[in-house]
Amino acid sequence: MSKVTLSKTTLDVLKNFSTINSSIVFRQGSTVRTISNAENILAKFTGEEVFPTDFAIYDLSQFLSGISLFDNPKLDFTSDDFVRIAGAGRSVKYYFSDPEITLKSAPEKNVNFPGADIQFNLTADDLIALQKASAVYSLPDMSFQSKNGKVRLLLWDKENDTSNTYKQDIVGECTGDYSLDLKIENIRVLPGDYTVKVSKHLISEWTNTDVDLTYYIALEP
Repeated sequence: MSKVTLSKTTLDVLKNFSTINSSIVFRQGSTVRTISNAENILAKFTGEEVFPTDFAIYDLSQFLSGISLFDNPKLDFTSDDFVRIAGAGRSVKYYFSDPEITLKSAPEKNVNFPGADIQFNLTADDLIALQKASAVYSLPDMSFQSKNGKVRLLLWDKENDTSNTYKQDIVGECTGDYSLDLKIENIRVLPGDYTVKVSKHLISEWTNTDVDLTYYIALEP
């Protein structure tokens, strides 16, 4: 099938992916990946749609904004050079980019996560509260802390000796006592509930509990 209709979930995920990297390379199949230019955020999503071919989009936000001009449009991938977006008698011919020249594409192989030293569930409300507190108190850093079997999240500014701090206790599991740091600005995940795994090897895994969607976010050295 050369025609695809994107679900609301897929459109929401792609909109989120545009905050990680403005460009994207789609691969044939149902799995979509993106990676930030700094290579410190990688995301993988598997949706219900099956893309019939590989293609690259240079400006993902523009591409999605164009799709939003139509009600329930169909994407026709008959051409190797462009996708035709059509609905209600209107259509747009949107040309692909050259992925070899203009784009950073995510690796196709899966991430080999080294194992969780801290693991917990984070609700959508908890995540929003953390992001709001980070903005209100100007706290750019988050520490995953575990001690004596208890887990908490700490917001702070590690460059400021007199930084305000914001703490949230979390029900979780750990393999020892750790304090592992992450930049709040790198938590560019789709709103929702997540299972979070943090490794002492400076990587974290965020798995959405409702959608086949996983983010790998690098920790700070």
